[in-house]
Amino acid sequence: MDDFSKTKIWRYMDLARFTSLLTSRSLYFACPTELGDPYEGSVPRSYNQALSNGLQAMLDDFVSSRRTPLVAMGADIARLDDKLATLPQRIASLLREVISRFGVSCWQESDYESDAMWKLYSASQNGVAIESTVEQLRSSIGNTKDLVVDRVLYADFERDGIEKGHKHYRLFMKRKSFEHEKEVRATIPLPKPGTGIAVACDLDTLVTRVHVSPLAEKYVKDVIDALCAGSICPLNKPVHQSSLYCAPDYQANINIKTD
Repeated sequence: MDDFSKTKIWRYMDLARFTSLLTSRSLYFACPTELGDPYEGSVPRSYNQALSNGLQAMLDDFVSSRRTPLVAMGADIARLDDKLATLPQRIASLLREVISRFGVSCWQESDYESDAMWKLYSASQNGVAIESTVEQLRSSIGNTKDLVVDRVLYADFERDGIEKGHKHYRLFMKRKSFEHEKEVRATIPLPKPGTGIAVACDLDTLVTRVHVSPLAEKYVKDVIDALCAGSICPLNKPVHQSSLYCAPDYQANINIKTD
């Protein structure tokens, strides 16, 4: 087993997300577009410049060696030029589409609890964290052969050069502004591009222990104890989603006579 497999990782969440984890016995893998960072799937300028240089060389070669034969064959050169002009936009669209085909689960690498993460996820004083390791995460998802787990690489997107040897860089690269997260990320292909998915998970394998926020009231700890023990009393009553902030389903009813 490599040293990375033994790395301790943490997943911080609110009580509702933890309850969902227990009831569904699955981990949610979000589409990167759901994470709120517009740079998800992006790379530093140097990467894009290297890509641009390579594409430019291929295009120059195509134009110099193929245009004359195409003209001779009566090809629509104007239409071809139009397509070439939109190539950068189409490449950018393709890269965004590729990113949308993967789901991610975000964890923090640390040997200790994080004060910052507790404050971030305990705004209502009901935060929960599960402690695990990279190997436990991999094993708990077991039958997903396409699962990839790796550290996120943090870079200065304006100045840093190309990092060698980081084969998963586009899904595992973020700006240095997020370096405090010390993120370890798991990714899987999504069945439906752009839509996150809950993936079945063996919680007994995944979880080393459950931590309750130091900001939580005692009753929150009691609730989490009951959830983990499976001893919550069933309440056979209807449950409704509030419609308080839904738009009204009526409007002015006016009959305009035109004759």
